[in-house]
Amino acid sequence: MHPEEFTLFEKANKEKELQKMKTDAGKSVTPLQEAKKQLSLEEVIQKANKWDVNNVNSKKLDKLIGEMIALQNLPFNFVEGLGIRRLIQEIAPRYNFRRRNFFTEFVYKELYGKIAIKVKELIKKFDHMSFTSDIWSDPSSDASLLSLTCHGIASDFERSSIILKCETFDDRHTGDIIAEKFDTMLSEWNISNDQVHCMIRDEGSNMKRAMRLAKLQDLDYAVHKMQLAIRSSLNSQENIKGIKQKCKKISTHFNHSTIAQKQLHKIQDRLNQPHLKVFQDCVTRWNSTYYMLERFLKAKDALSLYINDSEIDPILPEEWKIIECCVELLKPFEEGTRELSSSHTLISSVIPIIGMLTQKVSDYLIASPESPIYHAAKTLKAGISGKFSTLLEEENSYIIATYLDPRHLGFSNNISKYRKSEENEMTDSMDTDTERPGTSGTGRQSCLISDLAMILDSSSDDESQKTPEINSTDVRIRIRIRGCEPLKIRIRIRIRGCGKKWIRNIPGWRLSHCQKLCVQSNS
Repeated sequence: MHPEEFTLFEKANKEKELQKMKTDAGKSVTPLQEAKKQLSLEEVIQKANKWDVNNVNSKKLDKLIGEMIALQNLPFNFVEGLGIRRLIQEIAPRYNFRRRNFFTEFVYKELYGKIAIKVKELIKKFDHMSFTSDIWSDPSSDASLLSLTCHGIASDFERSSIILKCETFDDRHTGDIIAEKFDTMLSEWNISNDQVHCMIRDEGSNMKRAMRLAKLQDLDYAVHKMQLAIRSSLNSQENIKGIKQKCKKISTHFNHSTIAQKQLHKIQDRLNQPHLKVFQDCVTRWNSTYYMLERFLKAKDALSLYINDSEIDPILPEEWKIIECCVELLKPFEEGTRELSSSHTLISSVIPIIGMLTQKVSDYLIASPESPIYHAAKTLKAGISGKFSTLLEEENSYIIATYLDPRHLGFSNNISKYRKSEENEMTDSMDTDTERPGTSGTGRQSCLISDLAMILDSSSDDESQKTPEINSTDVRIRIRIRGCEPLKIRIRIRIRGCGKKWIRNIPGWRLSHCQKLCVQSNS
């Protein structure tokens, strides 16, 4: 009816909208203002068309968000954050976002329940299992935690490690309470004591008592014993203790002052050296003393120049010599600690590594009789020998695992010298039909001795074959399995850089022997 007036009206509205857009572009809208703003008609209709909680797409997103929380170890309040809500609103505007309570129930009950069923099915494939456990405190939450990890080898010779439990431990850390906790955790996963081949734990008296009360065979954490020997040797000389305290004081100075760190970096720039921070040792961290002394040695020039212009007690030339000797002595132990602390290392590596470390200390004592840390090195050798003196005498699990592990072929000759005594013990145990105690509790040592004697007997025809020395660590191992039970395993070892192969057949190999090769060396 009024085309000209309507055209003018539309033009005026467009100009108003354009002016409003320019005005809004210069303003920042806060999330609170965005939430409080009045919804448009289109937004009201879209909100009314939100997916129902039983919608297939809604359930799929619920599942994916819950799995993301579990896989990424995210806090449950993550779902209430602005970022995740903006993302979901963009990719799925019809999704009705859930609160943290929903995802708490979903992860705890539905998701955990499904995973637990699959884990129990996997555990059923293991005839015997070894376990590692530890108790530690989390300073961020001021809570103590108890963990239990299962290790086993299935019939297809596939090795698996599963964290079964990691729960808060609010009670007193007594052996009786820890034993009850272990019984509860094993019962929850339908694991009987007969299926427990071995439990790896630290040297704490409460853990030893817990294993004894729970009637579980157990072994010490090798790295823990090694570090106790190292700590004792370093404290056996007053001059080393004094140097450690002096280095720790200097490290504290730099860690508490960013200005001091910047000055040190400037000195390193003048010397054309990389920016190296000093480390501070910690009693509960393996190798921390070694890393502190090694870093001081690398930053020696820059630290000396900085200390000369400050009021810090200087490190004297004879003290630098002691630091250098300590780093030289402890370097093999740092490598051994890293190897034994790896999640892929088994107890079959304990005897070879401890033998290597003992030999390294002996070589040091012979080569450096005038060393300023000679007494500490001598104490270290005595400590290592004392702490691991039972490896080839009582801890038969170590012997059998080392013998079965094809990576440590050179140690078979060392083990074979114990063959006669072990066979005699095996005969005695079969006559009396009794069980021998483990390291701190009830064990099944007679079975271990019998297995060792049987393996030694079955491989006697291989003793005439010459075993080559393998000095290279770059070794490829291929295991070929043929036949049915009892399985015959053909082990082929190829040394890179050397076209030679060494092939060994172990007749009479049974799947039960694999329980010795599933024991972790660390907790």
